[in-house]
Amino acid sequence: MTQHHTTEAAQAEGERAESKRDRVRRLLLRPLAEIGFRWPKGISAEEGQRRLDRIADDLAYLGDDNLIRVCSTLRSKGEGSGRCFWPAHATFVAYGQLAQPRPLSELPGLASWFGSAAGRQAEAGGRLVAEFRFWLHKHRPPMNDGERRLIVSRAGEMRDRVARLRDRLDHGLAVDPAEEAWLAGYQRHEVQAREMIRAAGAETGGQAA
Repeated sequence: MTQHHTTEAAQAEGERAESKRDRVRRLLLRPLAEIGFRWPKGISAEEGQRRLDRIADDLAYLGDDNLIRVCSTLRSKGEGSGRCFWPAHATFVAYGQLAQPRPLSELPGLASWFGSAAGRQAEAGGRLVAEFRFWLHKHRPPMNDGERRLIVSRAGEMRDRVARLRDRLDHGLAVDPAEEAWLAGYQRHEVQAREMIRAAGAETGGQAA
């Protein structure tokens, strides 16, 4: 094998060596850990690693530039009194969505679920965005009563948060940029879910299957 081919093979091997998780670790998680992000004492090293792996898996769709953008944004979003604990999983996902919306094509069951009676029920029950985000995080619909109760609870919290933020905006009051970004993400997911419901209704003559 010539030196040229050997070099190309080595470069290809180097590219294969970095997994999707490793890329997210390199561009997002490691820089945050280096500035002091850590888990509270009650979370074991194994559990902490499991949570970081889940974040890495969920944000692996982001391009390099957007991973760097999310990292820069989250530097100031640490939790706890010292602002040094890792942000919640949902915070990572929300800022990832703002930087680069996740392709819905990665979730083939999503459109059929929201185009069915389940989507109409979620909309009527005020659970549309909460259920949509459950899909984005879990890649599946809720499967048991516990998960459905969780969605109902989150939906209520979201509605209260939306109402509070819209009231402040309607009255010309200042809103934290992070809260404004959250509201924009909520509204985008609401539109996406409703488009799936309406599309299914159009295909079946006005009534989703």
